Amino acid sequence: MLKNKLIQRNWRWYHYVSLWWGSSFNPNDWSTGSSLLSIGLTFGNAMGAVAIGALLSSVAIVFASRPGSEYHIGYPVTIRASMGMYAGYFFVALRSLIAIVYYGIQAYYAGNLVSVMLRCMFGHRWTGLTPFPISANITSQAFAGFMIFYVVTFPLMFIHPRSIHALFFWKAIIVPPCAIALSAWAITQAGGISKFSLGTSGVTGSQLGWAWMDGINIILSGISPMIVSQPDITRYARSPSDASYPQAFANMLVKMLIYFLAICTAASLQVIYGGAPTWNLWDQLNLVLNHNWNAGSRTLVFLVAFAFAGATALTNISANSIPFAADITGLFPRWMTIRRGQVLCALLGLAITPWNFLQNARQFLTFLGSYNMFMGSLLAVIWADYFLVRKGNIHIPSLYTSDPKAPYWYWHGINWRGILAWMCGSFIPFPGLVGSYDVNLVSIDTIRMFQNGWIISISISFVVYYILALL
Repeated sequence: MLKNKLIQRNWRWYHYVSLWWGSSFNPNDWSTGSSLLSIGLTFGNAMGAVAIGALLSSVAIVFASRPGSEYHIGYPVTIRASMGMYAGYFFVALRSLIAIVYYGIQAYYAGNLVSVMLRCMFGHRWTGLTPFPISANITSQAFAGFMIFYVVTFPLMFIHPRSIHALFFWKAIIVPPCAIALSAWAITQAGGISKFSLGTSGVTGSQLGWAWMDGINIILSGISPMIVSQPDITRYARSPSDASYPQAFANMLVKMLIYFLAICTAASLQVIYGGAPTWNLWDQLNLVLNHNWNAGSRTLVFLVAFAFAGATALTNISANSIPFAADITGLFPRWMTIRRGQVLCALLGLAITPWNFLQNARQFLTFLGSYNMFMGSLLAVIWADYFLVRKGNIHIPSLYTSDPKAPYWYWHGINWRGILAWMCGSFIPFPGLVGSYDVNLVSIDTIRMFQNGWIISISISFVVYYILALL
């Protein structure tokens, strides 16, 4: 909660580069890239949407990193300047709930990769486990892998954030070559990128334009947790220059690379084996094993699954458990610490049974987009307040007082301007979220508003807050 001491500011620019380079190579981003093909985009169109989404997210990272790197305080404290001392608690709780869900989902992804690893080791003895009923929404193999992943990675929750940056450095070295090797093998086996036909029977005309916007929104949705959580990471920066543009460039390059590899792999495997496209990394690895059951393939698949499972453990820390720990410490500072918060996040991520959230590509993408509506508008309020209203100036002592005369007390601890601006940006696209699950409930135009949710939410909340601040 308190401002970081000088000795705690030990993150340099290369630590942030390695953070993005390593954390982006995870099953979540891999599945996101592959899933772009499920909305009707061709290979080329999908990559175009990726480029625009990566560029916009890099700009957002530069904005979001500034308060934390300049004043060395985390999100639970910085939000008080924009929303008020008491209203800030609501937005801290909102982010913490999202962090729990994302932690569980990432762990579920990693559990499936652990299951692939065990299949490589034990063959039919692993695939022959007694199956769970269909109503469980998870296989016995995936559940066993999920629990093994939890037990093995649980000790990482006791490592303080200022001591974990070295692990991201090694992750950035080990994981990318595995992803590149998998994609290169698949492209070679398919006969090259020119053989890709996946998605050519997709949408055309005006529908193609909306599919582009949907794809851009999906890319931005996938990175929203890391953007919102920037202050919790950049507070450890040696200087603002270490945390701003290095992160932006690293994000731009690595996002385009990971999505390119994921889309190429999904397209290649469909060319090689036919049938419906596979968008999950573990399904792709199982598909390779189904057609290439030999010692060499099992070894290589094991290494890829192992690398991505380990990468997911670290991504869960940087994007979910650390933000949750910061939030819960802000809400209950008397009882919680960063380590205790990380442990609690892991336990709650298990309790929510994350496999029930995601059952198909469309559902996965809709879930990602729903996060955008609420967090995009919140970012807009923070940026408008910090850059335009306050000109980058924050009085740190006033963030820790309940004095009604303090500048961040507003009206009884609530900045009604920030709340109103956030509501305007969040709930205008909300009906489109409902329509994404059932198209018969709302019009197509309403659904398209949701497909542009990130851009619409940020634009509306930014303008509304600035106008209200001028009154």
